[in-house]
Amino acid sequence: SIEWWLERGGAVLTCLALVLLYQYAIERNWITPVVRVGSGLFVGFALFYSASRIKRGDGQVADDIIGLREVLLGAGLAAWYITAYAAAIYYGLIPVGTARFLFLLLSAGGVWLALSEQRSVLGFLALGIGFLTPFFLPTPNPYIPLAAMYLGALAALGIVVYLMRGWQSILWLTFIGFWLTASGMTDLICCNPVSPLRITGSISVARIAMTLEIIVAGAMLVRTPLLRRRLVATGSPLYTQPRQSSFASSVESRIASRIARLTGVDAQNDSLALWVITIASPLLSVLFLSWIWTSVQGTAWGVASLVLALFAYRLASSSRDEEFAHVEAAATTVWSLAGVLWLADSIGSRFSISSELMLAGAALHAVATLYYLRNTRFVAPNKIAIAVVSVCIATVLLSETVFRNFALSGFDTGWTIAEIIVIAATGWIWWVRRSPAEPLAFATLLGLAAYISLMFIDARILNRIWPPLITATFAVAGAALVMIGRRHAEAETLRRLGGFTLVVVVARLFMFDLARVETIWRVLLFLGCGALFLFTSHRLQDQPDSAEPGT
Repeated sequence: SIEWWLERGGAVLTCLALVLLYQYAIERNWITPVVRVGSGLFVGFALFYSASRIKRGDGQVADDIIGLREVLLGAGLAAWYITAYAAAIYYGLIPVGTARFLFLLLSAGGVWLALSEQRSVLGFLALGIGFLTPFFLPTPNPYIPLAAMYLGALAALGIVVYLMRGWQSILWLTFIGFWLTASGMTDLICCNPVSPLRITGSISVARIAMTLEIIVAGAMLVRTPLLRRRLVATGSPLYTQPRQSSFASSVESRIASRIARLTGVDAQNDSLALWVITIASPLLSVLFLSWIWTSVQGTAWGVASLVLALFAYRLASSSRDEEFAHVEAAATTVWSLAGVLWLADSIGSRFSISSELMLAGAALHAVATLYYLRNTRFVAPNKIAIAVVSVCIATVLLSETVFRNFALSGFDTGWTIAEIIVIAATGWIWWVRRSPAEPLAFATLLGLAAYISLMFIDARILNRIWPPLITATFAVAGAALVMIGRRHAEAETLRRLGGFTLVVVVARLFMFDLARVETIWRVLLFLGCGALFLFTSHRLQDQPDSAEPGT
């Protein structure tokens, strides 16, 4: 309505006029720094008073709706934040440490205000500025234990707000803000000798403080989404369901439906946080701890990840929450994969074969996952394993084509063995997951990628020995695939691969071998391929098409 727009437009114009008047007074030196800071405090009080004169919305208004009352309350908080910042940075009236403490108090006050007003935007504003404080108010010589206490207090505030009100924006802000801030503090510890900043106090004390901070906060974050569900299930009035706008509700519902299709389990509006935060927090904890304690060998962190995976598997088997059981099953796959990669990198770095071991280890881990979880109800681990194998075979294809001149030369035994392991793993996955009813299924595409990769490896190796061997091996492989595909109806893809390979053989004979091979060997090559084609044709005539799979 016109009244709504006039009301908010008048408030905005009035605030803008006050800002312009304040700037004019500063330019004319009418007010001293102390008066300026006092003016900021007064403006904050005035905004809060103005907000208190506006009637609070009824209980049916969505928590994420921003009205004039919320605008004035948020502006009051912002005015005090700016005042504290200016008093410390511009005017030097208070120390930076005191300003940081004031920022923490304002964040706590903003959280209390968000809970009492039941408005998520106020909590988001207060916590957001709190997490940005280290960037707004940098300390030349930070004291890590004190900074860890500050960060832990902010994380605790965010978790409490989410547990009580269920605001997804607050949980995500807490998760992202904590790990980003912790990464900066961890960087100061692990890279202190070369960093332009120098931390105050002992490095050992800083390491212990950050270790405790990361372990406690990581454990809190990993349990928060599930704990929220259990607290709401108690029916206590302290833990209410968030009132959302139609837009926010529709977005979360769409995300939940996509998660349900990917995981094969019924999902709720908080499922994205349940899946991502539960799986990511322990991994980030182990990663950050490895950065802090650089003297500890990488194998220890790999073993730690495997222990976490074993613990998650036990939870998946005993959990009463069906979706959480699927989350823990997926966590088992992700954490064990991280452990395998960590161990492969640590062991391989000693023999300069780190990349090879990591590639082979990832592929074998995917095979193990699909094998051991093949008869369970968990869908997500299988999809994760398929995704890992897809990345591995794509790496092989890229290394043999796009990056061949940069990464490979000659035999390159270690990398070639790793590639063959990936190809074998991919081929096995295609074979056990092939579907005659879906000839173009994703598993079939994996099989095609594996076979093409094998052809590239064969060409690379045999080209160093004797180029005509490439055509000869392609011909034998193509004929064998055609005959196997004719014998087994469910292996029709093999027959098509064999036909494709024979076409490649003919193309190589006329495009490469005819011009580059010596005459006598050219004759023998054409003669051998022709005889093989005739033999294959004869065998196919003696073997009628199978009517049923496996015959």
